[in-house]
Amino acid sequence: MEAILEKTLKNLGMSDSSDNPKPIICKHCGNEREQIQIEHPFKKGVMRWVPIICPCVEKQMEEQKRLQEFYEKRARINKALKLSSSMDDIKSMTFENFKMRKGLETTLDEIKDAVENFEQRKKLGVFIFGETGNGKSHCTAAGGNELIEKGYAVIFITEKDLLSRLAATKNYNNTESFNEIMSACLEADLLIWDDFMSSQRLANEEKDWIFQIINGRERANKPIWATSNLTPDEFQADATAYKLDDKGRTWWRLMANMNCIYNRAANYRKSKAMARALGVSVDEYDSRNQ
Repeated sequence: MEAILEKTLKNLGMSDSSDNPKPIICKHCGNEREQIQIEHPFKKGVMRWVPIICPCVEKQMEEQKRLQEFYEKRARINKALKLSSSMDDIKSMTFENFKMRKGLETTLDEIKDAVENFEQRKKLGVFIFGETGNGKSHCTAAGGNELIEKGYAVIFITEKDLLSRLAATKNYNNTESFNEIMSACLEADLLIWDDFMSSQRLANEEKDWIFQIINGRERANKPIWATSNLTPDEFQADATAYKLDDKGRTWWRLMANMNCIYNRAANYRKSKAMARALGVSVDEYDSRNQ
């Protein structure tokens, strides 16, 4: 057995004496490998020379590790994108084509900060509420697209789509499993939850799903960006908190990890339609009604 071990150590490059070692040339780069003295693994007090890994091999191994991490992350991103709602619409939403209007300033600043300081903010998310059609979804989608470009896995999904897809997993022929959807929501670097609390009535099962996602992401130290059409009065009302469960635990667990922003901008869809009807520009219509 000892002879076999000695042969193995010699094959790995260990010298058979404590004298100055023979040069060992790296077969990859042709340079001489550095050697150090260590105690023989099963001969106490006996020193032997062994070569250390060549810098070129170490660099190659690091590159392979980076590539492996890249491919794993890319797979996670693709998995997250697969779950996202209306991907064609979402991909087109950027800060460059974002229509800046009065009342959107705080929302835009918050999302840009959340993108710029994504790692530092950890589980600190954003809750943006206000009138429908006033830029909340476009702004959060633009931020999510920037994070995707930086290599993060981002899911953008509407509440209705999320709950419908979870419910559909009960169908034997459904292509998505409950665990696949839930795992994606929990593992994505960022979950953008559009139209949060838009459901008029929530079944107990749906309330439980919502809690699982919010609680799971909090435990994983990962953020949620949520948009909602709640009014300021609804946002402050106890009834809103109790809609998710009779003790308000889900609502307050979410709020504890959020910067809450009231988006004061008016409904752009309404402004666009009214401006067309009156024969004026959207900016002119907005200025008349501010």
